[in-house]
Amino acid sequence: MIEKIVAEYIGFIRTFEILLKKKYKQDINPCSFSSTFFERKGTIEGIEYWFHGSGCKAEKDGIIYDYDITVNEIKFSQWKFSEFVRTHPEYQKLNYSDDFIEYELYQLINKGILDWEIIKNTEKPPFGCVFMSYRVLQESPFLYNIKSPSPDGRENPFVAGFGTKDWKDSRISF
Repeated sequence: MIEKIVAEYIGFIRTFEILLKKKYKQDINPCSFSSTFFERKGTIEGIEYWFHGSGCKAEKDGIIYDYDITVNEIKFSQWKFSEFVRTHPEYQKLNYSDDFIEYELYQLINKGILDWEIIKNTEKPPFGCVFMSYRVLQESPFLYNIKSPSPDGRENPFVAGFGTKDWKDSRISF
C-alpha cells in the first residue's frame, strides 16, 4: 500500500510542476525559477503553494504535499511523507504509525524505488546530528502519461480533470 501512496504523492508533485511550467511557459523545474518568474507563495488550480529553501509545500483540499527538490529529483523526509498520509482523507484511516511508515519506506529502498539522502552536519563545532531523507530513484511509468508536456505526449485523466470540481474522481487509478 505504501508504494501506491508514494506513487500518488509523487504523481501530484509532478502534476503540480507541470501546471507551473505551463502557466509560466518554462521548461525547467519550478524550484529553479520560483523567485524569478512568479511569487514564492501563491495559488494555481486550487493548489496553495509556498516555495521554501530547497523545496515546496503545496496543499489541495486539505492534503499537504511537502517536498524538497534538486534539479529534477524529489526528496522528502519521513515526517513530510507522514504529513501527507495524515492529511489525506483515505490514507489517514489506515492509522499507520511512524515506525510502520519508516519500515515500509525502507522496503522501497530495497526495491530500488527510493534511496537515502544523508545530510551531515556542517556546523562548527558539529552538534552530532545527521539528517536522513528519502530521494526518489524510480517513478512509476504511468506518472508520465500526462497531458502536455509529457515525454510520450499522451493524455492522463489525472491532469485532464485537475482544477475541475470532478478532480477527485479523475485521479490516477491504481
